[in-house]
Amino acid sequence: MARRPAQAANEQIWPSLERQLLDAKAIPGSALEKFIKDNQNFSLLRPEEANDRLGLPPWIRVYWRRLHPELQYSGADPTGGYPLNLKDTLRGMLKDQEWPARIPQPK
Repeated sequence: MARRPAQAANEQIWPSLERQLLDAKAIPGSALEKFIKDNQNFSLLRPEEANDRLGLPPWIRVYWRRLHPELQYSGADPTGGYPLNLKDTLRGMLKDQEWPARIPQPK
């Protein structure tokens, strides 16, 4: 299946899957590894998010947007539209790599 040029360009600004797994120190075969792999639809994100200072990896952003498509994700909002406690969720996932298997999944 061929990618559209805009989709391919958007994917190029985000870290590779391998880089994301390394950055998260994801254990092979863990729920975290699967979670990261399942949340790679970067077309849901604004390109500017690749360089913001929120400290949220793209995979958790994709997860949140899939879970809450009804929310506004404005670049004018200093939070980018993400809840502040999403960092707590991220820390929990990185600490207990099986935790992602126990959280709600987007439909």
